[in-house]
Amino acid sequence: MDNKLSIKSNVAKPMFNLAGPFTKISDIESRDQTQSRRLHEPTSITSHTDPITGNDVPGSEGHPFVKDGIMTVYFESEVTRQIYLETPINHPVGILNNVVTADDDRGG
Repeated sequence: MDNKLSIKSNVAKPMFNLAGPFTKISDIESRDQTQSRRLHEPTSITSHTDPITGNDVPGSEGHPFVKDGIMTVYFESEVTRQIYLETPINHPVGILNNVVTADDDRGG
């Protein structure tokens, strides 16, 4: 009987060959030559907050809405939807009849 001990190595082989192709970090993939234009462009925007009342609209089924391009705004009622549609685009208050003076350039 031979009582020699056999020692097996517990050192695992490396998963990646660091001397191989992974060391060349400066290479840029062809798909990464330019920044993606879709990275920051959402395909849809949905608001579940009524812009007139400021209240959350729970769920969207059965509630009136306005769709403008990729944006959809939900309303609590048809009344608030109509108020929203009748609000002037430029400014809801209008232009005030203030006299402009030289002091206005300095903030007042």
